Amino acid sequence: TGQEVKMKTKIEKNYTYTGLGFPIEHEKVEMVLLGNEWCPKIDVKNVASQVIKQLAIKDTPLTGNEVHFIRTHFGMSLRDFAKEVVHESHVAVTKWENFEDKPTKMNTNTEIVIRNFIIEKTSSTTEKKSKFYTRTLQAKTFITAKGDRKLKTLSKVNCA
Repeated sequence: TGQEVKMKTKIEKNYTYTGLGFPIEHEKVEMVLLGNEWCPKIDVKNVASQVIKQLAIKDTPLTGNEVHFIRTHFGMSLRDFAKEVVHESHVAVTKWENFEDKPTKMNTNTEIVIRNFIIEKTSSTTEKKSKFYTRTLQAKTFITAKGDRKLKTLSKVNCA
């Protein structure tokens, strides 16, 4: 009693976390030895809140896994997300999510609606007012970059 157990740790220079359904590159992740397996010490809630914001402004189309993450991050069922966010059928949302790690090929306007939904849900009232012009520019940037269908992993998310 009263003894502190010292766990073995190390720092991993580069680590790819896939726990949200798609790869997220991390730098300098503390790893903890549990049994005979090295596990990342990652604040998943913090990572998820950073990633959701990055998905709104990334310059490549959303993948099926990213759409699934967005929907579940906001605690929405397929039907609710379809009706309240994208104004499509839940079958369409299922189809997009089934693309998994590939771009969904959804309509560009629908993708912009999803990205604006993320910004709306993650911004304060002041930010919402001041970022209207920025959101418009980001949407234009996405449309311009849409021709580049190469997948990119999100990167440099803080772990703690």
